[in-house]
Amino acid sequence: MKKIDLNEQKKTPYIDAYLKYINEHNSCFDVPGHHQGNIKTDFDKIFGHVVYKNDINCPRGLDNILHPSGCIKEAQDLFAKACGADSCRFLINGSTSGVLIMLLSSLKAHDKIILPRNVHKSVINGLILSGAVPVFLMPEIDYGTEIVNQVSYKSWKKAIDANPDAKAIFIINPTYFGAVCDLKKITEYAHSKGMIVLCDEAHGSHFYFSSHLPLSGISAGCDMCTLSMHKTGGSLTQSSVLLIKTDKVSNYEINKAYNLITTTSPSSILLGSLDAARKYMVFNGSKALFKSINLARQFIKDMEGVEGFKAHGKEYFVKNGCYNYDETKVIVELDNLSITGFELYRILKDEYNIQVELCETYVMLLLFTVGTKKKDVDKLLEALKDISNRFYKKDMVYPDHRFGQNIPEQIMRPREAFHGELEVVKLEDAVGRVSKEIIMIYPPGIPIIIPGEKFSQRIVDQIKYYQSTNVTVMSDNNGAEYVCVVKE
Repeated sequence: MKKIDLNEQKKTPYIDAYLKYINEHNSCFDVPGHHQGNIKTDFDKIFGHVVYKNDINCPRGLDNILHPSGCIKEAQDLFAKACGADSCRFLINGSTSGVLIMLLSSLKAHDKIILPRNVHKSVINGLILSGAVPVFLMPEIDYGTEIVNQVSYKSWKKAIDANPDAKAIFIINPTYFGAVCDLKKITEYAHSKGMIVLCDEAHGSHFYFSSHLPLSGISAGCDMCTLSMHKTGGSLTQSSVLLIKTDKVSNYEINKAYNLITTTSPSSILLGSLDAARKYMVFNGSKALFKSINLARQFIKDMEGVEGFKAHGKEYFVKNGCYNYDETKVIVELDNLSITGFELYRILKDEYNIQVELCETYVMLLLFTVGTKKKDVDKLLEALKDISNRFYKKDMVYPDHRFGQNIPEQIMRPREAFHGELEVVKLEDAVGRVSKEIIMIYPPGIPIIIPGEKFSQRIVDQIKYYQSTNVTVMSDNNGAEYVCVVKE
């Protein structure tokens, strides 16, 4: 990657313009209607009045997010340079909007795209909007933790060779649980076949700011990457970026998709947090991330004597077939506990005031980020020791709850099913029917079934199992008993 101009990276053009506007104490006759806090509401109980005072839209002096030519463009250009991209677009609707923009700018109806089945629901929505045809690949499974990892290079190559008419491939870097594929090798092979490479880096924005972490998407040669800076890069929730370095998709197509998806009323607070997070990560990210990695490594060591839990990091996953792994993520496997991961999630929050990223049946996911503090790691360690004393059962036998990992049969394009005539049926009567909706567990938002796929008994049983655990099963129908299918 080209060397970064650190003097230039000290600048914060959006924040400078933002401060200038606020300090002018302008009389407001524009949106938002509270006019920089000229009303008082119960929201003040949380932040005081400061949020209202600083909540402005895109007035004169703060540029236009859809056609940036001033401070937004300068801030985006600095971000692009920091990450080695040609250009950057700020996103204030999370990485969901970036994923939609990548797909809509690259694909048209009936275009084929190769992608792993463990993609986020936003990708499925992008397939619906674009009308593209998915070719799904089954990722590798770690059966010790029951975690879905990456698609192997061998499987990617086989799929690319079998679908020479595919317009693009879509890669996750890393997965929600931290697994990393041979991104550079896969990207180079797809490019050799004339395919666009799109990369979901919602959980990998920190890769751009540390040499101790896996290769970033732009460094690997991907055409476009979407980064959730709010997840691992220090910006505020909902703020993300789209990085672009391609000659395969025109600026016109990217701008067209961006303008289609992006609001005309962007939050200056979110935009300012992106400008600030970029500077923070350039100058402090490497040191902060190295500290986080060391905290994660030490936590794994400290957990070795805690009965009922097995903590896993990079060493475990590489040993078990992963190409690489994000060390800021730690997987804790439940072992001989009389509670499930879903119960552990609730106990940690309700009894110990500890919020973890995710718990599934017998596994927990922890994130060690630039904001992680040792005192909090110590608190978690003591809580897990206490939970071990309470719930460890040496002779505990876990019931079989595996449902297999086969990709559901695809009957029609997601867009075709989405627009198909609706019929609502009981879940148990859905076997053999084509789904009209996305049904998923949240977090992480990976679908169990998507529009166009056929319900099997395995899928029905899987949904019923998750419902019995009281986790959040999300669907368009928002019901546990009925599902939406395509009318026959």
